[in-house]
Amino acid sequence: MRILVMQTTRMGDVLQTTPLVRALRRKHPDAYIALMVRNMGKAIAGRNPDVSEVLVHEEDEMYLDMRSEDSDRFLRAYRTAETQIARLRDAHYDVAYNCTHSIASAMLLKLAGIPSVVGAHLSDDWQYVLRGRWIAYFYTSVFHREYNDLNLCDISQRFADESEPQRHLVLETNEEDAAFVDELLHKNGIAPSDFIVCMQLGASEDNKRWAQTQFAGLARLLVEKYCARIVLVGVREEASLGQVFEQHAPGIAMHLYGETSIPQLAALLKRSRLLVTNDTGTMHIAAAVDCKVLLVSVGFVHFRETGPYGAGHCAIEWRRAHIGRADNVPGGLDERTLIRPDQAMQAVEYLLAAKPDGPIGQLDETPDMAQVDLYTTRFAPDGCLAWYPVLRRPLTERDLVRIAYRAMWIEHLSGSLVPPASSLISCYAAPEPVFLEECGPQLVSFFDGLAKLARRGIELTGELLVCLRQTRGVKRAQQIVGELTRLDEEMRVYSELHGACKPLTLIARYERDNLEGTDAVSLAQTTLGIYKDCETRASLMQAKLELALGLVRS
Repeated sequence: MRILVMQTTRMGDVLQTTPLVRALRRKHPDAYIALMVRNMGKAIAGRNPDVSEVLVHEEDEMYLDMRSEDSDRFLRAYRTAETQIARLRDAHYDVAYNCTHSIASAMLLKLAGIPSVVGAHLSDDWQYVLRGRWIAYFYTSVFHREYNDLNLCDISQRFADESEPQRHLVLETNEEDAAFVDELLHKNGIAPSDFIVCMQLGASEDNKRWAQTQFAGLARLLVEKYCARIVLVGVREEASLGQVFEQHAPGIAMHLYGETSIPQLAALLKRSRLLVTNDTGTMHIAAAVDCKVLLVSVGFVHFRETGPYGAGHCAIEWRRAHIGRADNVPGGLDERTLIRPDQAMQAVEYLLAAKPDGPIGQLDETPDMAQVDLYTTRFAPDGCLAWYPVLRRPLTERDLVRIAYRAMWIEHLSGSLVPPASSLISCYAAPEPVFLEECGPQLVSFFDGLAKLARRGIELTGELLVCLRQTRGVKRAQQIVGELTRLDEEMRVYSELHGACKPLTLIARYERDNLEGTDAVSLAQTTLGIYKDCETRASLMQAKLELALGLVRS
């Protein structure tokens, strides 16, 4: 079997795809597996023993040529695309897993003529479609992040049906990498036995960067308590961030901007006790080599989705009223300075003391930690990574719905019975009695209402199928299509009024948008399945919420 995995986004995304690649290797041990990446992901892909071949997709240069308004460069872009298509077509892949999800990637795979594509693809009539049971959930989860409790690694590795779950990112280092790090540390007066803490001050966007002054304050605390040797890592372009750090913590950090390759950075993190970082690719490298990570989650970051994959990491976040972009924080607060160094230090102390395979070891909420949330990672009984609260606080409606959704999606998409995680629920303090007496039952009723709307869709679509099979039923069929259109709008409005239901109506809409083909009967049958799935999911959510409420009461 010949398999292509396409991941042409950022370096961290390539690392987050490695559990899928390993799942495919375990499922098909003799398969030829090619991994297509952009140049920035080549170093990651090249250190993956599960990959038979690394293909580099020169996407950036091709698009610059296309936009140049120069005929020679435009022709060069055409020839580059033609070469890429021919390379894929001539390789005769049996299946491709498109983890890029762009229209360009879908078109490339379509033109290459790969017979089976999981993920983003183009239909026979050249419409953008999403294929695979977990794909639509992956694609729509970004629109209801407050209720998504699944890491992207757990979602994407399930693109491969009936595969063995993987619990680790894959990135190998070698003796040359270790020797380079030995020499580098020796040159800077750092012994192998020293307490090494790496810090990554940069991030892909300004609003994702914890302030350099705060990093410097934490570094001073680490030096004071642990005699820590601080190492600043990142690309050469981030050196200016280190200069600001130096002004507030002079002489205590070793600056390594642009001085290590990806494998060498991995070897350095392997030697380190801890990485303190923003949301970066470095975070995923650390997780791959079992270096503990403290993610300072600020701005447009959703650590439940994209945080470090593995047990025993932590994320600290300013307590938010809602989930969303940093510029949506009430009052326009700048999260980059809200989390204090002493609060981050308490997170570090917890992280260093905790064992990844040990109990959560919760902390009571103290006044100096009252405005932040601290979470740690473990693999839950359902097999997926979970973020457990370290600071014990009352369970909220959002927490309850998120826990119920987690159990519902895993059960519905994987086909195995999954109860709400009692281990997660037990980490929260009991909510007010009114929550259990009024809010909880009201949430259950919201999903009951959505299930009833979906059942109307099932009845109407069943009638539509009867009409389509009768030569005299065209007029009634047209009426039913109009009724279904109005029903879809009613379901959309219903979910706007009852926000907890929105993930279900969103995914149903995307599934309808992904209908393939032109045969009316076939389209109606698929539509019937969408309404049935919506009814099943809504009913399952009722059941999961009732079970979760029972666990809270007990």
